[in-house]
Amino acid sequence: MAIEVIGKSNYSKQILVLIAKIYDNTLVADSVYEQAIQCFSLVDAKQKRQTELEQQLTLFEHRRAQGANKEIASLERQLQQAKAELQQYEQQCADEALQRFSCLKQICITILQLTQGETEEETRQLSAKMLGTIQLLSPTEGRHIAITNQKSKHLYKAVLSLRLLDKLLADNHITDQYILQRFHAAAGSYADFNRYHPFRDDVQIPLLMAALLQDIGSCHPQAQQVIYGEDGKADPFRVMSQEERASMLQVSYSQSIRYTLEQIQDRYQGNSKAERDFFNQNNQQKKIFIQNLLKGAIKPENGIGNLLKIPQVYTSVVLSTKHNFVYETLPRVALVLEKGVEKGVYCATAVSSLLAITGVFPQGFGITYIPKDSDNQDLDRYEYAIVTGLYPIQPQQPMCRMVTRNLTYNVSAQGCIISASNNLYYPLARKKLAVVSQERLLEILELLVSNFEERKNMPLLPKCWHPDEYFSIIKNQNLWNKVTIHSN
Repeated sequence: MAIEVIGKSNYSKQILVLIAKIYDNTLVADSVYEQAIQCFSLVDAKQKRQTELEQQLTLFEHRRAQGANKEIASLERQLQQAKAELQQYEQQCADEALQRFSCLKQICITILQLTQGETEEETRQLSAKMLGTIQLLSPTEGRHIAITNQKSKHLYKAVLSLRLLDKLLADNHITDQYILQRFHAAAGSYADFNRYHPFRDDVQIPLLMAALLQDIGSCHPQAQQVIYGEDGKADPFRVMSQEERASMLQVSYSQSIRYTLEQIQDRYQGNSKAERDFFNQNNQQKKIFIQNLLKGAIKPENGIGNLLKIPQVYTSVVLSTKHNFVYETLPRVALVLEKGVEKGVYCATAVSSLLAITGVFPQGFGITYIPKDSDNQDLDRYEYAIVTGLYPIQPQQPMCRMVTRNLTYNVSAQGCIISASNNLYYPLARKKLAVVSQERLLEILELLVSNFEERKNMPLLPKCWHPDEYFSIIKNQNLWNKVTIHSN
């Protein structure tokens, strides 16, 4: 019998590295969010140093203007030294802002490389793979759920924002002229990353940046004080009071805007005046676009802020950081969004577009379903599958990879579209198996779980299953290669 190797596939490792570049907690402190924490902690000191140098320069200018002829040479040297010190300090700050920009842009490029295919079908498959891998690498039980989801949610949200943009553009729901002008200018082409591409460089990458930086203001000391309490010992994942939450969100929003505009800076590197003029104008327009996205996400109504807001809400449910996290409730994310539409809180068009992409069941979710025989008749058992496809034909019918067959784990299993009538998440399907004896259900459970003694007292008709243990085996981590899809 072959030994099951537990670990990470190359792709899973790649996703974990990408997540760590965005949000991590290490001694190196080189992730986007760690850079922000460091930057925020030095803002006051940097501003003080800047003021000191400017005052010193003003002082020497005044002295030179008032000085006697015999002092001019000495004062001129002091003035030039003061200018040099100020210029050197400003250059240092600009270089640091450029470094932060470069790191962020490279992350965005990597996201695009991993999710953007040559065809629409390939783009959907690659995006499903990234979203599903993030979900499957996240624990579904235990005490590490909150911190893991906290790290992963920024990347997850960014991918959803990209795909929501695609959907809204395809359905002619985007009216923003900046986006439309770049979209039409690209004319469907997708140049390599060494050449300028108006839609990718001016819309997709700025959108990804905005998605990744949307919560960056939470790293500011004032926000951190609310999150961790006055004594720094409060549980950051607790349910905050309404006052605490409002205070934290206000600081986070204002500081996210400020950080994005002041501490993430690109600059032209070349000698062409025409290129420099184009770069500066284009760069300013991208800044305005990012600012509009961040500001619009607060009250998006029907605007482009929905590109951040709706994925943010979806992600907050699917990768929840709340202590009352219950895995089987994840499909309720669709209900959360739809209820928000009913209350007039969320944009109906944006919500329906996102749910058309994701369906009811999130990528990587463990589905339990009743299989059919060759005559299309329901069998007296349930099997396991994992959601692996975006854009389901019906939101309640997920596109899945079959994980077990005849109650045996089968890596080469086929894909299937699972109907609501046979999906045990729904009461109707569970009712079908209500006639099956408890002995038979225990027999099924014993074949499917590794910890039968611990699990045998749990519900014998599970609404779903937890696939993280299955996914921890390296050979099971390629769930997105092409398979024949059947209906069930």
